[in-house]
Amino acid sequence: MKVVVVGAGLSGLVAATEVQAAGHDVVVL
Repeated sequence: MKVVVVGAGLSGLVAATEVQAAGHDVVVL
């Protein structure tokens, strides 16, 4: 699954890390 995280604050970066660890493709904007 491709996931886009909008907002690269602390919570956005943690969310992106967790989603990527689950095996998904992540784009942070």
